[in-house]
Amino acid sequence: MTTNDADLVRAAWQRFNDLNSELLELALTDGDLDRGSAATLLARLVGHIQYMGLLLRSDPARPTLINTQYSPWNWGHSNPDTLYLSARIDDVHDYRVYGTVGSVSQTTFGVYTGKDDQGTAVKVLADDLDIADDGTFEIFFGREQRGTNWFELPRGADSFCAYQTYGDWDREAKGAIRIECLGEAQPAEPQSLSITVEAFDAHLAASRELFTMWVKDIPARVFGALPKNVAIPPMQPPSAMAGAWFVPIAWELGDDQALVIDYRIPDGSPYVGICLTDRWSAMIDIETRQTSLNLGQSQIADGHVRILLSTKDFGVANWLDARGYRGGVVTWRATAPTQPGTPVITVIGTDDIDSYFDPAQRLTPAERAATLAKRQRHFAERNTP
Repeated sequence: MTTNDADLVRAAWQRFNDLNSELLELALTDGDLDRGSAATLLARLVGHIQYMGLLLRSDPARPTLINTQYSPWNWGHSNPDTLYLSARIDDVHDYRVYGTVGSVSQTTFGVYTGKDDQGTAVKVLADDLDIADDGTFEIFFGREQRGTNWFELPRGADSFCAYQTYGDWDREAKGAIRIECLGEAQPAEPQSLSITVEAFDAHLAASRELFTMWVKDIPARVFGALPKNVAIPPMQPPSAMAGAWFVPIAWELGDDQALVIDYRIPDGSPYVGICLTDRWSAMIDIETRQTSLNLGQSQIADGHVRILLSTKDFGVANWLDARGYRGGVVTWRATAPTQPGTPVITVIGTDDIDSYFDPAQRLTPAERAATLAKRQRHFAERNTP
């Protein structure tokens, strides 16, 4: 390596360091961070670097599926019940997606353009595909029609995603999903240092854009515009899975307050879930704390579910653990053919909890610990390739 080459590498690495210092300051701009947000910020920044490192090595001509919502980097207001697999693609290649469908409540495939709520998508439910009796399938996303399960690749396509949503963590199993680029690919060539540095700088720009979107732009433009502790009617953003309805609820509580969330299960719905995210749209300690509940984990009475969101554990079975946080966003989501009813939100004092939740049905510390141990085992299995 020449002296000039070494200087190019050093300069690129300095730009990397400068960028991450800039992103840290961006997150710290709002000085009113609660303890939970402050305590997770450094890990969130490192997770972002990990995720962007995977994208740096991705190649649309040789797509590789990665878990895009693995806990260290789960930007995006994601669903703890869903295993997200994604690969970088483009609109000049054709792709075959194949494998086996598991027994999860819902499997969705999609090709996306753009970022989050500004993007467009081609989305399809596994239930609407031609699938063999043994669960095997193949889908084609391309410019020319082929096979039974073919979908036109939109101009500007940049990512493929597969979503596998669990309704019952104990009894359902994920499928095996793969993707390949069709046609003859030229052998990969060694890159020159100049090309590598150029790609690295493009990577830095993408890193800044993604971090800024989730830490600043979307919280201010979308969730910051929501009224506090109020549920809006269910909606379907462009980036949502096929058939999914969302209700984002911006919540904020005082020291002696809690939130009661009541909802009716939509008729014929195969999936309903609710989860907490922090101010930056990242899921909160999903592997170790009860920060989400689906129907299989909830106590249900005559098609009705009542949930307590609080910053202290009162032993309620249907509890969302908001310890360490003063506010954030709780998202209710359901799969349904038509718009479901809107959940009902009630702010109560913590001394009124017994009026909403039977004191005789509280969990013991040992029962809570057993529930959390099951949760950890599930994520260990789900995240094992």
